[in-house]
Amino acid sequence: LSSNNIDDLRLCALVEGMSNCSNLEKLFLSDNRSITAAGLRSMSPLLQSESCSLQRIALENINFGDDGAISLADGLRGNKSMRTLRFAPMQSGISHVGWAAFSKLLCDTSSINNTYLSNHTLEWVGSLFYDDSDTPPDVRRYLLWNKDQRIDAAICKILMTHDHFDMKPFFQWKLKFLPVMVAWFERAQETGLAGLKQSLESRKLSSMYDFVRSMPMLVLGGNQGQEKTRQRSRKRRLDGEAK
Repeated sequence: LSSNNIDDLRLCALVEGMSNCSNLEKLFLSDNRSITAAGLRSMSPLLQSESCSLQRIALENINFGDDGAISLADGLRGNKSMRTLRFAPMQSGISHVGWAAFSKLLCDTSSINNTYLSNHTLEWVGSLFYDDSDTPPDVRRYLLWNKDQRIDAAICKILMTHDHFDMKPFFQWKLKFLPVMVAWFERAQETGLAGLKQSLESRKLSSMYDFVRSMPMLVLGGNQGQEKTRQRSRKRRLDGEAK
């Protein structure tokens, strides 16, 4: 569909027609210079559809500006199929504001949960011919983690952007959450990111301490309960031997 004189109204009509197309993997809209942020915003329902199978969108030679970048980033929230979003940064008219929207899409650092819910499937955003020199360093870093199949991108982003883990939201599950937390840290050890091994161990112990400090009676009660169970078992064994 490149160079087809498509404007916002025509793009909106196309999106409506493609809403039930579950096998569409590529959409080339380059050189349709009349497309603006409004047209890109109309793509959100398609991108956020559970049946969306789009993996690649090309938007070269379209000056969609920061508003267009924000529209694309908002539309891609929750998308699990897209791998490549191609456009020429120098011709798209986006500034640090538009790039900030893509950065937040890839790694929302406002909370650990929002980081976990960020996009971990996009592998390329920006320039032609796989030249990423115009892409900001933070966006390049997040895309690299998404692309590296040897690591869990969500875990990497959480570890690299959050120095302290706030355990308070998990206190409602009391000590039942402790094994889950320990298992998560063990899985994080497998990421292999340089310099994180010692930091991970420290953060694991710190998180465990937060739990114990917040509910000492549960920990004490659990230990006392285990001791009473051992005493009862010992008594039953001695009674059996006496008989």
